[in-house]
Amino acid sequence: KIGDSIAELTSRYSSIVVLENLNHLRDRVNGGSSLNKKLSLWFYRRMLFTIGYEALERGLAVRYVNPSKTSSTCPRCGSRLKSNGGRVLKCTKCGSTGDRDVIACINLFYRYSRCGVLGVTLNAPKPDENPSGMRGKEMRR
Repeated sequence: KIGDSIAELTSRYSSIVVLENLNHLRDRVNGGSSLNKKLSLWFYRRMLFTIGYEALERGLAVRYVNPSKTSSTCPRCGSRLKSNGGRVLKCTKCGSTGDRDVIACINLFYRYSRCGVLGVTLNAPKPDENPSGMRGKEMRR
């Protein structure tokens, strides 16, 4: 159902499915991990497979992006996020807060769009921190 719904939305909006590249996920799970953790990782991989399969079956483009630090990096300023022990993360630098899964999705989009896909060059310069500093002198009346 999830894969079918996502593929339908992607098709309706002429979009591209962007998924996490989890090729090395098994390498990070050590032999002593609990069964619950292994099962949840299996379910997550299965869900990503189903989404990709449904999208490809409809002829939609699927792209895989490196997921490293996507749920722990602030999408607004790029600094590390602090956890309060729950699902909500807060940036100590800019004060931005959000659910860790939503933050990961935003960062996956940014990571994909910075790969030269949406008109953004691979080495695009960072925006000016203080755009008002370029205005010049004000004119007197």
